[in-house]
Amino acid sequence: MEWGKTLAAMVTPMDAGGGVDLEGAVGLARDIMAQGVEGLVLSGTTGEAATLSAEEKLALAEAVGRALGGQGQIIAGVGGCSTRETVALVRRMEEKPIQAYMVITPYYNKPNRGGLIAHYQAVAQASSRPLMLYNVPSRTGLDLSREDYQVLLRACPEIRAVKEAGADLAKGAWLADSFPEVGFYSGSDDLVLPLVALGFRGVVSVAANVVPAAMAQLTAWGCQGEGARARALYNRLVPLFAALFVETNPVPVKAALELQGWPVGAPRLPLVRLSEENRQNLAALLQGYSREGL
Repeated sequence: MEWGKTLAAMVTPMDAGGGVDLEGAVGLARDIMAQGVEGLVLSGTTGEAATLSAEEKLALAEAVGRALGGQGQIIAGVGGCSTRETVALVRRMEEKPIQAYMVITPYYNKPNRGGLIAHYQAVAQASSRPLMLYNVPSRTGLDLSREDYQVLLRACPEIRAVKEAGADLAKGAWLADSFPEVGFYSGSDDLVLPLVALGFRGVVSVAANVVPAAMAQLTAWGCQGEGARARALYNRLVPLFAALFVETNPVPVKAALELQGWPVGAPRLPLVRLSEENRQNLAALLQGYSREGL
């Protein structure tokens, strides 16, 4: 599977009643992909996976996958803290028009290494598609060590890609060098340039919801060794990267999309809309950015 370089961690649009807006999701997905992004991750952290039901995740994958019709890679987030529920969702997701699954390390439970191996093997056995492992210690309370990766990737060869959202660049360099057959992706927009320089394939990007063309260009230049142009574009994007995490993701990115004219709705409780002060600051900042490029 060719995963691509720039994948968007897409938000889940909500309607006025708080339900998933499938029509809005299809429209947003088409626009992001039209700007050069090569794939979408649905129902991940940015897509509010923790408050989406299994039925909503299935409907989202069906609607977006069907509408895009094989244009780019559609990756469905299916992970959770229950192996049984994750496996059940994968079995139902098998009939949907997507290409791969993203599976977060189980949160809250904080499984030991043996539990992690058993979890991913159970998911792999239920799936006919490749897996993207998602390591995000700030959300799960668990950070995979080098030793964890060694054992887990050996035990579960169905893991063909990793979204690594830790901040350890030395570990990132070691991962890319040690497992060249696995595609490693930065889970943080602000680390994409150093990580692709160290051998990562690209990024799973929050900012690609708002500046898809610029993120696609940034990752391409970084992967091609166009250092000067990549650094200049990166420096222009850094203020936006910071603004999109001024409050808990996806609160700011949903506000940014609404300011751009995309009615993606409020995040679901226990998250609420961006504070008024931060919204005003974000509105001023967005005047310097465009979805079609910088």
